[in-house]
Amino acid sequence: MKYIFSTFLSLLTLTAFAQDCNKESLRQKPGTWKAGPQGSIHDVAAADLAKEKAVLAGIHKMITAKYAPTGCQIDFSTVYGKYAADGQTWVADPYHYTMSILRFLCDRNSADKSKYYVDISTTTTVNITANVVFSLNNLYAATVAPDEARSYLKLKQKPEKKDGVWYMGEEVVGDYGTPGEIKEYRWLITYNDTLPFYYLSRKEYLLIQKKRLEKSIKEVPSEKEYAEQYLRNVNEYLKKPDAELALPAICMWNEEERFEKFVEEGTRGSFFAVKPNLDYYHKKLPKSSPQFFTVVYKIAKGDAVFADNYEAIKKAVDFATLKNMLGK
Repeated sequence: MKYIFSTFLSLLTLTAFAQDCNKESLRQKPGTWKAGPQGSIHDVAAADLAKEKAVLAGIHKMITAKYAPTGCQIDFSTVYGKYAADGQTWVADPYHYTMSILRFLCDRNSADKSKYYVDISTTTTVNITANVVFSLNNLYAATVAPDEARSYLKLKQKPEKKDGVWYMGEEVVGDYGTPGEIKEYRWLITYNDTLPFYYLSRKEYLLIQKKRLEKSIKEVPSEKEYAEQYLRNVNEYLKKPDAELALPAICMWNEEERFEKFVEEGTRGSFFAVKPNLDYYHKKLPKSSPQFFTVVYKIAKGDAVFADNYEAIKKAVDFATLKNMLGK
């Protein structure tokens, strides 16, 4: 009898323990999907908006068919539209789909030891975007706005061809008090292995800086002596052989208006000067057509739930499927 009672107490203890919330049990718990706050809709024709919604619905279906979240809630949302500047030429609308990974967390303030809640914010996200590269100073399927101070964009890393698409590189984007760093991994899916931008030559870049410096001297006479020293650098460099001036412009981030020299690819703090390439696009397509996709994974390192779901989502995001959606 004593043995039976002791066994009964042990079972009660084990049952109570099993019901207690803990990090590992939450990690294995089936996750959920939730439509999160939807973003803005701006300057989109009704027919285009309907098609763009269908494209993003297809992307959502692609992912949910192969991926089931664990240990988290996936909030998903959409944004459509653009804020066009006067004189800017647009070929296609930008629109995007975002997944936010919100972990299940034990509620230590509750008397109910099994209680848990959904995290209220996250730095771990997945973005799939049509017709815009946000990491490239917002490269749209459009010309650079005429009133931009510079007429080029800054590319930190040269794309690398991987698995039939372009790998745009990775970057540490913060830590925000997390156990590990936060990193972004960026991919670009395009037509026929081409790119929607082109690299400025050194000559093109120098002529832009020459124009900016001359304007500065004219508008701010008190800065004339300061600006002229860099204008001299530009003019001297423009005398170099055509072959050298035809090389891609790789510049230092903090030397745009204080031109000293060009640098080698990979120099810390450098960038490639690029411009949108409108010849890339199929211009007879409606503005709703995806003409390229970017996929950006942002993950806070050091958390098993983020790592599990990140790896599973990567398997569900089929680059071949996205490529087949281009131009449709």
